[in-house]
Amino acid sequence: MHGVIWIAVLCGWLSLAFRTAPLMYYAQRESYQVQGYIRHHLRRTVRMPDLLLWAIAVIDLVAVVLGATLIVWLMSAATLGVALRDWAAWRRGRPNMKVPLVWTARAKRLAVAHLAVGAIEAVVVALWLPALAGVPAALAVVNALLALLLTRPVESGVQARYKRRANQRIRRLKQLNQLRVVGITGSYGKTSTKFILAAILGAKYDVLATPGSYNTPMGICKVVNSDLEAHHQVFIAEMGARHKGDIRELVRLAEPDYSIITAVGPAHLETFGSLEAIAHTKFDLARGTSPDGVCVVNGDNAHCREEAKTLERPPLFYGLRQADHLSAYARDITVGERGTVFTLVLPGDGEVECQTRLLGQHNVLNIVGAALLARRMGLTLEEIARGIERIEPVEHRLQLIDPGTGILVIDDAFNSNPEGAAAALEVLSQFEGRRKWIVTPGMVELGAESEMVHREFGRRMAAVCDRVVLVGRLNQSAMLAGLREAGFPEDRVMLAASLAEAQAKHLNQLAPGDVVLFENDLPDHLERA
Repeated sequence: MHGVIWIAVLCGWLSLAFRTAPLMYYAQRESYQVQGYIRHHLRRTVRMPDLLLWAIAVIDLVAVVLGATLIVWLMSAATLGVALRDWAAWRRGRPNMKVPLVWTARAKRLAVAHLAVGAIEAVVVALWLPALAGVPAALAVVNALLALLLTRPVESGVQARYKRRANQRIRRLKQLNQLRVVGITGSYGKTSTKFILAAILGAKYDVLATPGSYNTPMGICKVVNSDLEAHHQVFIAEMGARHKGDIRELVRLAEPDYSIITAVGPAHLETFGSLEAIAHTKFDLARGTSPDGVCVVNGDNAHCREEAKTLERPPLFYGLRQADHLSAYARDITVGERGTVFTLVLPGDGEVECQTRLLGQHNVLNIVGAALLARRMGLTLEEIARGIERIEPVEHRLQLIDPGTGILVIDDAFNSNPEGAAAALEVLSQFEGRRKWIVTPGMVELGAESEMVHREFGRRMAAVCDRVVLVGRLNQSAMLAGLREAGFPEDRVMLAASLAEAQAKHLNQLAPGDVVLFENDLPDHLERA
């Protein structure tokens, strides 16, 4: 029986090894955060193959106790079979992944730790706990969690080195050429505002902005260490946060001279716990902005106005409509299918006519905030207007696409917050005379608010859309409830397990003259949750 036990634990370790890549993928998609990894697997507790492997472990235990060698052999084969089946499914799904696993140095270190923990468990079981021969295979998910915890000190050391290097580079360039750093954060609107500000400031300065959604410490470090050069006059750093203290860490890294806070809302409410915690975290950027600079804040956002009262110095507020507390606002806003025209007003300073290809009033709000900061950084109103005119639509953020088929596409796939979804529906409503479609999986990380938010989202869709395609199961029931409450016809609602299925099964019904809004796009591991 002892030899059979060794075979059983070897099969168990091989099973664990075959599951390494999927587990590393889940950890990577959750930004290697322990809490996110745990939440993800709690959503998958009733899924295969984990239950099968635990069932095999129980049968193994009974078989070893009874001395039933044949059953142990069969269970060893079953363990390996389950893992191979899971691995084959993973391999088949890889080509269709929206964001595939990237074998970074960190992912490789985590994989080695995962395999090492499994190997130690296998040896311990084989030598001293033979009745638990099937357990190592079933512990793959737990082992990856242990690996995350065990490698944390190593990763902290690696990150500290990169952060020091980036911070030293920023300080050196500030001394050499008076580089100015702008930090931008907010529950929504920060990426769009970053690109808008870069376009406006580009009319006068040599600007470098973090690309895409590079808004983490390592993302900003990578840009600073690789791309920031002596000729750059302004560096714009987008700053994201999912936990308390995240913005303070980014402020210490980038040392911003100027800042913009675009909004406070329920994005990442699940990890923050409350809107008050979100507001305080976002405003760590204002508290960390240089005393010689200025912080610009969305004055239309009630949470921003309230949190601003806690600051030692007042920020500059911006908004969409004239109000006494605003240092910049817009008037005469005209939104069309192909762009927006408005007047930028800076009370006591002047006003200028502006036009942009961006869609929606919420983008006008982002432009006004960026323009206010640009004015404080030395641009004239005419330079600001020229910069606004050359703003390019941001990919996947209310990006209007005309493929030439007569069907217009509004790509808002990178939007994942209630305010942005409401703004996208407002833009969709502007396309009069067209049949309006929406394709959406809803939003994530809304905590206890998720049910209420998605019911309201369903009601809003019902008021604007002619056809609704709901993707995935995560938020489906709440959105359906909202649609039904608003009296939306059931035969105009279509369900799909994934975006790929929605495209193959339902979107072939699109016809010339239609407009379709793709609102948010969950990563693979959440779409299948």
